[in-house]
Amino acid sequence: MRLYAKSILSLVFALIILSSSVPFIPQKAYGDGFTQENVQANIGNRVITAFIKLNPPIITSDSSEDKYLQFRFFDANTNTTINNVSFFINATKGDKVLMHELFYTHSGYLTIKFQPGGSDGTYTVYGDTDPVLGGWMSQTDEVTVAGPILSEGGLYHFHMELLALDYANTIIDRSNPPTFDSYLSVGDVSTQDVTYQNNQYNTTLISYYDKTSDFNFDQSTKQFSWKMPFNWDVSRFQDRPIFIHEELRVPKSLTAFSDTPTYSASAEGYGLTGRRIIVDPYTIGDYMIVHLFLNKADLVNMAKTVPSGANGIDFTVAPEKPNVQSSASLLTDFGGWHIKLGWNPTTLSANSQNKLNISFYDSFTENQVNGDVHYDIQLLDKDQSVLWSKNDAVAQNGVDTQTINLPSNGIYSITVKVNSIVSNGVPDTTRIGLGRGNVVIPSTVTESDSLTQTTTTSDNQTQSTTSDNQTQTSNDTGIVIPKWIKNTADWWSTDKIDDQTFISAIQYLVKNGIIHLPPTTAANTQSSVIPSWVKKNAGFWAAGQIDDKTFASGIQYLISIGIITV
Repeated sequence: MRLYAKSILSLVFALIILSSSVPFIPQKAYGDGFTQENVQANIGNRVITAFIKLNPPIITSDSSEDKYLQFRFFDANTNTTINNVSFFINATKGDKVLMHELFYTHSGYLTIKFQPGGSDGTYTVYGDTDPVLGGWMSQTDEVTVAGPILSEGGLYHFHMELLALDYANTIIDRSNPPTFDSYLSVGDVSTQDVTYQNNQYNTTLISYYDKTSDFNFDQSTKQFSWKMPFNWDVSRFQDRPIFIHEELRVPKSLTAFSDTPTYSASAEGYGLTGRRIIVDPYTIGDYMIVHLFLNKADLVNMAKTVPSGANGIDFTVAPEKPNVQSSASLLTDFGGWHIKLGWNPTTLSANSQNKLNISFYDSFTENQVNGDVHYDIQLLDKDQSVLWSKNDAVAQNGVDTQTINLPSNGIYSITVKVNSIVSNGVPDTTRIGLGRGNVVIPSTVTESDSLTQTTTTSDNQTQSTTSDNQTQTSNDTGIVIPKWIKNTADWWSTDKIDDQTFISAIQYLVKNGIIHLPPTTAANTQSSVIPSWVKKNAGFWAAGQIDDKTFASGIQYLISIGIITV
């Protein structure tokens, strides 16, 4: 084995064009922000594919373990591995060239092990050289490079160019060689102490796409914000997968931020809802974790209104008034899986049976999974005790159905853990991920997957703030409930006042216009029994776990059955 230290500035490559050459039809292929991918180029009738994988699959700038970049070259038409491949790799980060080298693999497989060392533009290669073209190789198909590659957070660009394949001396036509472009991400980890009411709180931000800057916490709004560089040229990513994942960890001791189950978030002025934001208060016990996600469709839509010359994405996360809703889809924290939940029926009722249709999609490609997904699914209560579970379930071709006996009224968590994807009998366990969502009983499951810009105008506001003793009023629902009524609801839910005292109080407030509700008609069938779910909802509302609209639905129900008369 030889080692050879090189400087980018002194690299000189001499190509010996031998007697054999291969004609081809050039086709560039790309991926953006991933830890593994397939990139392709056409040569005649062959679809030459490079499978590129970063191992371990999740790498952050504070990782101390060795990093490996693994390659396999094969014909996508036949899945046949291609032997004797010589290819150049030009590794860059931003405008810095980190490595430019020729590599060779006899078997079609090659692993490059990256170790710390060198500086920008210098590196050391440990390996042997191919006697024909001089590419770096080894008998074990593993070559080591010591240099500043995959050592800090951000987006790395690996530009590859084929020189020869099939036979060591079969040179591809050099006038227009096939090229591959792969963009692999190392999570950028940054920590910062933020101040709130003279106390310090250590927060962590991880960007799995590129390095971040301008991290800030606004004490008045309890809002976190930061920036990340991004090239908005749609032609750069329209024909290739791209995915952005940001992770914010905030100590739960910062209660002004963490004492809510729901958050508002934005990316470059667009509100992030549904699958685009995941709140995880469980994985790290002392921290509230907020994940933000953007896929290619989101970015293409956003690019239509992003001002010319924009070169980044501004992110914000802030607590909002509780509004827990039942989840119609989940996005895994890692692995890049989009899980659609088809509740049947869509109205979730206490102590009823529901058929849950589960479909798995690849968030990177936005296509439904073709292989068999091996997964675990659980329904948990507020203390994270398991109420129902199914382990080692299999979604054949990415689709499965589970029958769930729903519990009593309340707010519950649902988790789906992807363990592996099996294609052609071969399991892939490199993209393990956990998706978390909510199940609210009673509720009706709906999902709006549209991406909307967040705007605030005096004439067309979506929310307006009433006087200090009232909650926010939604112009869409016409509901106004004074905050102090939460005390009454809490007393009732904990049996400090009886049913009649609570009903009389609510009835008085509705009649006198202190509580505003949408028009409600009394039903023909009357009742004198207050359902238990109404009382439970009052407790949830008092604790800030459900919104005004959900609590108001209970009052409207009592009006409809004649218990409250207005």
